[in-house]
Amino acid sequence: MADNILTRIAASKRREVAAARLAMPVEALEEAAFNCSRQPLQMSDSILSGSGIIAEHKRRSPSRGEISPMSDVEEVARLYAGGGASAMSVLTDTPFFGGSLADLMVARMSAPMLPILRKEFIVDEYQLLEARVAGADAVLLIAAMLPAGEIGRLNDFAHYLGLQTLVEIHDASEAASIPADADMVGINNRDLTSFHTDLSVAARLVDILPPSAVKIAESGLKTPADMKNLRAAGFDGFLIGEAFMSAPDPGEALKSFIEYGV
Repeated sequence: MADNILTRIAASKRREVAAARLAMPVEALEEAAFNCSRQPLQMSDSILSGSGIIAEHKRRSPSRGEISPMSDVEEVARLYAGGGASAMSVLTDTPFFGGSLADLMVARMSAPMLPILRKEFIVDEYQLLEARVAGADAVLLIAAMLPAGEIGRLNDFAHYLGLQTLVEIHDASEAASIPADADMVGINNRDLTSFHTDLSVAARLVDILPPSAVKIAESGLKTPADMKNLRAAGFDGFLIGEAFMSAPDPGEALKSFIEYGV
């Protein structure tokens, strides 16, 4: 496989997981995950019954650089919950996006009734156990970085833990890897090998998704009109980060999308 940003991120994840296994053996993490008393929220239901917006907390990205490096995840979570988001996405990657699993834990405490997606580059079941312990309700599985069989295995294990899955594709060739029981299916307008974004990708590919899927458009939505157009194209939900995190008040930016884009 040619070297690109995604392959570098995947290699970084494998090193992180190896180090985490030394710090906390998988048996201890499994015990913590299976002893969690909190029941995860149903993110897919919240999307279908509400605004459909998955509002993201993101400090930086390889494509944009610094977006909101000093953002307070506690405050942002409260603004999203109060502003009408259907769910919140929390980036937990540190080297490339400036996030952490601690951010997810803070968001969980700050917005207890808001479904939370662990936005991460999942390569191992260990990360799903971490997500369950940290208080996530759903996890992202990216087709571009996982073989089809691996997506199915991780999807099954996430469900075993009580977590929902958002399976993400970027081109038509990846559609075959979508598990039949994936809770949500996303089309990312951003090519993760180059981080080039083309808002037309989601609209072009929506018809190849399973008819019963909860359909999510991801990345590149900058205006309420973008969201409105994608809803008309057949999408149920919209993962939006930079448009909110680069605004002076993420909560007000969210409200503007709901007012003019729903």
